[in-house]
Amino acid sequence: MPNVSLDIERRVAISLAVGRYLRSAERFNEASRDFTGACKSLRKHLGSGQRFVVQVDFKHYIVTSDRDGNFDVEAITSL
Repeated sequence: MPNVSLDIERRVAISLAVGRYLRSAERFNEASRDFTGACKSLRKHLGSGQRFVVQVDFKHYIVTSDRDGNFDVEAITSL
């Protein structure tokens, strides 16, 4: 009964793939919630029409914001 063996192997492979998908989806959703919260927090603290340099984890970034609440954080190599 080779068909039964292949059918079992296929079902196991599908189950493993579905499990991987579900675990990845949960991590993705968690990261998405964290990212959304970080953006809201940054908008709250930034204000509008600003441009300045910050240092985070020994790297420098230019942070800019406009009056509509949009912002950009760009890595720079040196000051």
